[in-house]
Amino acid sequence: MAHDLVIRNGQIVDGSGNSSFMGDVAIDNDLITEVGTVESTGHREIDADGSLVTPGFIDLHTHLDAQIGWDPLLTPISWHGITTALMGNCGVTFAPCKKADRVFLAEMMENVEDIPREAILDGLPWDWESYGEYLD
Repeated sequence: MAHDLVIRNGQIVDGSGNSSFMGDVAIDNDLITEVGTVESTGHREIDADGSLVTPGFIDLHTHLDAQIGWDPLLTPISWHGITTALMGNCGVTFAPCKKADRVFLAEMMENVEDIPREAILDGLPWDWESYGEYLD
């Protein structure tokens, strides 16, 4: 049976602290199902010769709270292997925020992030006041 995806001939860094090794990675239903020498074919195959194959990286401190409003893929980090980003953990975030405080918060974030307040005010939906509503 063919795998959904096989990444072949990559230098695999598995995140365990062990040395890297040459090999293949098979993926089925968005899960890694085999690592090492994968004998089966893939519906899709990628030749990773000369490339590292790694788990996704976690960015523990970001300032993407505004950008996620107009760039939900967070392209500056996802294009570089980040699969998990923590936001709002530095004490400056967009929630909770009362309607009357939006301009104040946008101006403060403009100073912190150097993103024009108009981009923040126009780029976010502002359909929340509580933190729970923001997360939704």
